[in-house]
Amino acid sequence: MNKFYLLFSIFCLLVIQASAQENKLEPWQYGHWLSAEEMLIKAEVGRNFVETPPPVGPVRNVAEFDKMQGVLVAANPSFGIPFALIKDMADDVMVTTIVLNSTQQATVTSQYQAAGVNMAHCNFLVAPNDSYWTRDYGPWFESDSSHHIGIVDFPYNRPRPHDDSIPKQVAEMLGIPWYGMNIIHTGGNYMSDGMGIATSTTLVWDENPTQTHDSIATQIHDYLGIDPYLVVPDPNGTYINHIDCWGKYLAPDKILIRKVPSSNPQYTEIEATANYYANTLCSYGYNYRVFRVNTPDDQPYTNSLILNNKVFVPIMNSSWDDSAIAAYQAAMPGYQVFGIFGAPSAPWVSTDALHCRNMGIADIGQLYIRHIPLTGNQPAQDNFLLTADLIPCSDSAVYNDSVLIWYQVNSGNYQKVNMVNTSGLHYTGLIPKQPAGNVIHYYLYAADKSGHNATMPFMGPGDPFTFTAIYTDITAIPDTLWFRTMEDLFEGKATRLHNFTTTGINLDSVQQSGKTGWWVDSLSVTSFPYMMNPGDSEYVHVRFPIPVYMNTPVYCIDTMNVVSELGTHRVIIMLNSDLYDGIPAVSGKGESLLIYNYPNPFTGSTVIHYQMPERTNVKLEILNMLGKEITTIMHSEQAAGAYNVTFNAGDIPSGIYYLEITTDKETVTKKMLLIR
Repeated sequence: MNKFYLLFSIFCLLVIQASAQENKLEPWQYGHWLSAEEMLIKAEVGRNFVETPPPVGPVRNVAEFDKMQGVLVAANPSFGIPFALIKDMADDVMVTTIVLNSTQQATVTSQYQAAGVNMAHCNFLVAPNDSYWTRDYGPWFESDSSHHIGIVDFPYNRPRPHDDSIPKQVAEMLGIPWYGMNIIHTGGNYMSDGMGIATSTTLVWDENPTQTHDSIATQIHDYLGIDPYLVVPDPNGTYINHIDCWGKYLAPDKILIRKVPSSNPQYTEIEATANYYANTLCSYGYNYRVFRVNTPDDQPYTNSLILNNKVFVPIMNSSWDDSAIAAYQAAMPGYQVFGIFGAPSAPWVSTDALHCRNMGIADIGQLYIRHIPLTGNQPAQDNFLLTADLIPCSDSAVYNDSVLIWYQVNSGNYQKVNMVNTSGLHYTGLIPKQPAGNVIHYYLYAADKSGHNATMPFMGPGDPFTFTAIYTDITAIPDTLWFRTMEDLFEGKATRLHNFTTTGINLDSVQQSGKTGWWVDSLSVTSFPYMMNPGDSEYVHVRFPIPVYMNTPVYCIDTMNVVSELGTHRVIIMLNSDLYDGIPAVSGKGESLLIYNYPNPFTGSTVIHYQMPERTNVKLEILNMLGKEITTIMHSEQAAGAYNVTFNAGDIPSGIYYLEITTDKETVTKKMLLIR
């Protein structure tokens, strides 16, 4: 009996195989799904795949919303996209069309010309191919430790060897490295944020049953620099299980997820997915901002293409099309959003639309700005420090004077400040301190010598980073006391210490005097620690002694420290040195060494002002950030008094340096910022 069943099974298998051969599909007859014929040979997927070592890390996976130089489409034998879309794309980038042979290339050229496509932005990859789903089998782009762009390939999850070979041929066409990652995958089920996070559905686990989840995540990290790799159940419940059928990264902190009525059988799963991302940290350190687009009739609105400053959205001649366009415009301000109808011969469907049939080609010489933004509420007491890494993939140097912070306070005009190269590719810059309640918008800009430039975020002023300055502690108002005239010295100046928070704060102390001769003449607090309740204010009155007039137009800078349980707050004291001949000791409160430079930051030279209470040996040096001597300006014995000396930076590079003065009794170090 067992022998009979064995023979019968073999017979059935032969019949199925014969039937498949008899009805063998031509390449253009393939669907987005696996055909019956392909199901029989599914085990062939990845069998002849060539695995290579990964790129030298650290690796960065290029995101779809990063800079693109082109787009990859296929014409086999008809296009999956309308010529109107190809015309729109070719207005801005190079459209690379995969064709079977020179005959088809000539046909496509005629079709493009008839449609008004810019042929100067068209080229062709002549190669055997099986289908037009370039997103699914097309190349993934990465940059390695040398910041060179390369292609990561994978075994395509369809037994279509011609399609599977396209990424290697694209790498050869572009002249960039190719890497083989042995994970069966598909581009429609993968999206990356460009900063180390990517996501797929559990299809990637299902199609690699011989590998553990950890093994898959390790390879995704090694080849693409991804950690964490977010793998989620597919909420749509369809055959395709592709992430682009229900979700899309729009930026490192934004994701668009479809929305359906509560009557839809997948409503609960889709809402659970949206909730998952709303409670998951993005690369900026806060939870994803989740945007929704209504798809009541399973419209494929998330299956869109981002191409630099444009977004192409598949529309269906539905009453919901306008709201889909509006959803993208709200989520991506500054971008141009276009609705695109499908070609009559290849209409959009819920599981196969515009995104599936195009694949962006990364700008291989792009200038990339990596920056973690300031967002939300930020304390108003200090300047706002921004840091960024400038990564030129072209190997061309960045123009240091081009690295800018453009910022806007509330609805005012944009202003710019330079960022300074502090080491390697690392830059820092400051947005000046802003009063609480102000809303600050900003973006970064840079250019390199290859002609590339970049903004972060991508659309710059169209979609800037935003934060609000708030008071989080006791705040001094004003925070700078200016002593400009003789009357100021006679009458003194006052600052108000105010508790802007909703809780009580202990005020621990107020500094009573400073190096430039000032002292606290009166204070409304009689003992410390002192509890300041929410909304309370206390006053500090500062005075100087009667001066001896001199004629040196420089401001002496000093600081008064106000200490609370939450930290130290500084009130700046600015004294017009026209009013003084040296800085005298006051009320027996002691003498000390004073040094500063002006201006600071400086561009080429700066005046160093120092004052000593007594004759002493003096050594004046400039040090780098590691404490290594750059130059010694002066080393000799000097009498008590005030001195000015000019320091010319010569050809030393931009950066942070230290001004250090050493006497017989003490050493004082001040930070200087040189900007070229």
